[in-house]
Amino acid sequence: MSTKSHFHKETDCTNRHLAEAIAHNARITPKKTALADSRLSLDYRTLDRFSTRFALWLCQRGCRPGDRVVMLAPRQAILVAAIVGTFKAGCVHVPLDAKMPAGRVEYILKEIEPAFVITDEEHRATVDEILEEIDAACGVMMVGQLEGLLSEELACPSCPLSAELLPRFDADRPAYCIYTSGSTGHPKGVVIAHSSLAPFFEGTAEVYDVTASSVCASFSPLNFDVYLMDMLFPLAQGAELHVHDDLVVPDFLFATIRDNKVTHFSAWGMMLGLIAQAEDFETARLPHLQTILTGTDVPDVKTVQRWMGKNVGVRVINAYGPTEVTCASTAHVIDEIEPQRTDLYPIGKPLKHVTARLVDEAGGVVTEPGVMGELLVGGVQVMQAYWNREEETAKRVVTIDGIRYYRTGDVCSYLADGAIYYHGRRDNEVNIGGYRVHLNEIQRVICSVPHVHSAEVVVLETGFGEKLLAAGVLFERGEYPRCDSHIEVIRRRLTDELPAYMVPRHVVGFAEFPLLSSGKADRKALAEILQQRVREPAGAGLA
Repeated sequence: MSTKSHFHKETDCTNRHLAEAIAHNARITPKKTALADSRLSLDYRTLDRFSTRFALWLCQRGCRPGDRVVMLAPRQAILVAAIVGTFKAGCVHVPLDAKMPAGRVEYILKEIEPAFVITDEEHRATVDEILEEIDAACGVMMVGQLEGLLSEELACPSCPLSAELLPRFDADRPAYCIYTSGSTGHPKGVVIAHSSLAPFFEGTAEVYDVTASSVCASFSPLNFDVYLMDMLFPLAQGAELHVHDDLVVPDFLFATIRDNKVTHFSAWGMMLGLIAQAEDFETARLPHLQTILTGTDVPDVKTVQRWMGKNVGVRVINAYGPTEVTCASTAHVIDEIEPQRTDLYPIGKPLKHVTARLVDEAGGVVTEPGVMGELLVGGVQVMQAYWNREEETAKRVVTIDGIRYYRTGDVCSYLADGAIYYHGRRDNEVNIGGYRVHLNEIQRVICSVPHVHSAEVVVLETGFGEKLLAAGVLFERGEYPRCDSHIEVIRRRLTDELPAYMVPRHVVGFAEFPLLSSGKADRKALAEILQQRVREPAGAGLA
């Protein structure tokens, strides 16, 4: 699918499909750094040629358009290049979390029936065992073999490549399939077509100001759909991209931003607050920093304001969007310094090629500000389907006035200016003592207390079947030893600002939260910890 870009600069590539955009960048800036990590650096010419070489390698081994190529390995730059090669071969990129249990890997491999699995030495034995168990006719490629292909390219950078043997680009072909990380039931594969990517990149370009002169950093795992926005989008724009090693340590993450003079980076879930825990955060200057991309969870207002103080004019973009609608659907640009702000930020307005509507429980359209309804997002970014799940797809994708919409299950309302405000999940709206409670409002109050880094509110159940609220609180670096005194402040703030039925019965401090690979808090695991903790005497304190 082709869309007309609103830019007219020679370096703008938002109206091209990804491989074409990278080839364009390779022609005009061949020696410019495209992609780097702590081990290697690829310029645009090498990225373009290596990805073609890998695509030819797949085709020579029998891969055909539509075949699935699974990636099961920790994040590194060469794997990002391999994604581009997978697209060039007409194959479907299927990234898996390198930390997921073997049983989950087995389930997905059996369902997706890949042509190849790319993995590393750490996971080779598990992959081989699973493939043998499910009797899969599937090839295995080691990351070391990818590095061998790169060595061949570097040894002969002018050797002809038979790119004409690659399949013709088809915008309607699936580009990738990402499996959701739902905590219950079987994971579902979300299939996104190439025809969704160019419109998504064009809409992204209107809010995320990455250009060919930008230096970007990515901290996202490859199995998280954000890789589109913080890895592939910068490469389409001709920017320089630094892929951080798969090591989540605040000082290392912050050093990547500082030492590489990063202008743009994304930090999702709790990652933005985590990086701000770096020892040098308060003293180090970031004179090159321009824009930060965040989202997936409601961003902490204090954390956002701290980052905006790192350089004059820093903007933070709060992006929202389910995996089923190509990563991001709406965005809100935060560009005001508001040190006293406590209100949560909205999720903004739809991207250029996205249509949004709110509906009430009867399906009626909600238009008045302040009235809550379920958010439906539609347009060309909506997924093709869940992999091999027609009934599930039919439940979540509906056609209204000729537009395909995805039912998000998120409760939102309009603000007076038309921006969308997120209240929480429909299944996260709970009934406590006959009252309807949105847990995000409780979370907002807790996070407004000084020294609170993050908070999660869950519903627990007593041995008598009574539902009650409990909060897990994560404190800023060095503040955990003073947890008890901070919790007393939190309790007073909750009592002062919320009705009694919304005040959690238990507030528990944590040194760290269990996390999903996306950087979000693992709420299921946290609820289990809290459930166990509140059975103990006192029911509050440290965990």
